[in-house]
Amino acid sequence: MKSEIPPHNRELPKAVLEQAAIWQARVREADPATRHGRTVRASFQAWLREDDIHRRAFAEMEQLWDMLDAPVASQMPETMPPEKATVTPLQGNDSHKAPARKPRRFAGWAVAASLLLAVFVGIGWQQDWPTRWQADYVTAVGVQQRIETEDGSTITLNTQSALAMDYTLEARRVRLLRGEAWFDIAPDAGRPFVVDTGKGQVTVTGTRFNVRLDKQEAVVSLDEGSVVLNPGPGSTESVRLGRGQQAALSETGISKPLAFDRTLVTAWTRGQFVFYNEPLSAVVETLNRYHQAHIAIRSEALGNLNVSGVFSTKEPDAALSTITKTLGVEQTRLTDYLILLQ
Repeated sequence: MKSEIPPHNRELPKAVLEQAAIWQARVREADPATRHGRTVRASFQAWLREDDIHRRAFAEMEQLWDMLDAPVASQMPETMPPEKATVTPLQGNDSHKAPARKPRRFAGWAVAASLLLAVFVGIGWQQDWPTRWQADYVTAVGVQQRIETEDGSTITLNTQSALAMDYTLEARRVRLLRGEAWFDIAPDAGRPFVVDTGKGQVTVTGTRFNVRLDKQEAVVSLDEGSVVLNPGPGSTESVRLGRGQQAALSETGISKPLAFDRTLVTAWTRGQFVFYNEPLSAVVETLNRYHQAHIAIRSEALGNLNVSGVFSTKEPDAALSTITKTLGVEQTRLTDYLILLQ
């Protein structure tokens, strides 16, 4: 008769690690001061009690989270020390301690670490419910969408973007909630077109322009016609852009209008990446918007290397391979979810 493998000696299945990573994200986001947060944490405790393997998997995710907070160099030992991991209870007195584990090769930890990262990144976007509830159009990674409006205008959304439509009889209004969009607006002097960026507004009657939302600002690049930029509430400042000019709206106001490179700004509408002596860190930030995996740079020195070239947005992996080979940068793939440049 075959003896049953003790629970503490069982390998952790990928499916259970995925569950643990999801609980890790849910628990960290749950506010214990709210009813929803208390419900999430109670459900989490119930899941922990179902099986010892659940407690082991969550303990491993807790350790991985601590590792990911440390410098990259400390995340890559050849083997992990056989330490005991403790799951700290989030409510009540049920404390669970995971048994000691044998040393594991880094490859196994890399899979779990990339799983954790992928789950956090995925849940971060998928559970951005306020944005998704407001949006009429949402694009996924690597996807673009062309929108034709009832007034004859067209709006093209870039990858990972969200847009809300607020058309009325008096005005044509849209809200760019996330990402980047190209606007080709039909003229209508009696019905202005307004883009609300969250940092301020762009007002036009008929024109072609690009708006890109970054963390701190909204960059407006005018290709044809004219637009008026208005900052947020509490400021009377406004700036008119002429053809070929670019400015940024932010909480501090509006930047000085400057000429911009049309080929570079509009490259994405032609399915291209165009880089002119861009630092690798900026290039990777762009590629991450199109690539299914998360690309990370190990050192600041690598991030400062310059990149020039034209690549297809439909093949971000090929672009990354060409760039790394040209620069002599090593590309390490830790599963399909994480790519490390070193």
